[in-house]
Amino acid sequence: MIGKGRVDGHRWSVALEFHRTLPKGYTLPTLPDGASAPGTSLLCQRMYIGGVRIDHQGGPWSDCQPVTGTNDPAPAGEMGLWGLHDKGLDGSRLMVANPEPDVAYGIITLTNGHRIKAETVTVPGTTYRAWAAPIPDGRTIAAVDQYDSRHHQLTHDTNWR
Repeated sequence: MIGKGRVDGHRWSVALEFHRTLPKGYTLPTLPDGASAPGTSLLCQRMYIGGVRIDHQGGPWSDCQPVTGTNDPAPAGEMGLWGLHDKGLDGSRLMVANPEPDVAYGIITLTNGHRIKAETVTVPGTTYRAWAAPIPDGRTIAAVDQYDSRHHQLTHDTNWR
């Protein structure tokens, strides 16, 4: 479990689900040249608000990506804002980051000055890591900052709304 709690009166949760081998029913995506994307394992980011899985309309693998084993660096550095409608632009939303190895936590500062801190969690037996935090309906993100274990700021991003 990466994170869980309540936002706008609804339960929320984010978990990374690692499959050591490609699950039955999952097919590797096809690249533009017709070859299959690389990957021997699958990493899924399962996000829920109010008991509804974000991106459930896309099927069981919509929030998954192929990776190679327990230590594929490809997912590191990704960050997204996810919601149940309007592509995460309004309503209750979840900010989820798959940070670089030195990131210990993230802090989201909202335009009203409220700060939300989220600790980085690692999937046991792998190097896959994430932090997650809820963004209440009607709130706007002013900045997302990431810090190392010594509380040194590593990143500062103001491109989220």
